[in-house]
Amino acid sequence: MKAMTRKDCMHKLSCRHAVGTHGMNYNMDCIPLKEMPDGRLKVLVFGERYWKGHDNKKRIRYVSSSRVWAK
Repeated sequence: MKAMTRKDCMHKLSCRHAVGTHGMNYNMDCIPLKEMPDGRLKVLVFGERYWKGHDNKKRIRYVSSSRVWAK
């Protein structure tokens, strides 16, 4: 099986970093892996918040399907 990289991403994940009453919206590249029985998606997310240069970091997240869209 081929290792997935950020170049393989065809979707974006909408995120929000909240601090008190302020917040920042940003998008992260992701690859949907599976739809869970409760309607959430299992996605492989690349990067770290909105920081550049962290493209090699990746992790699995379970998110609402409404937060993921095709590029």
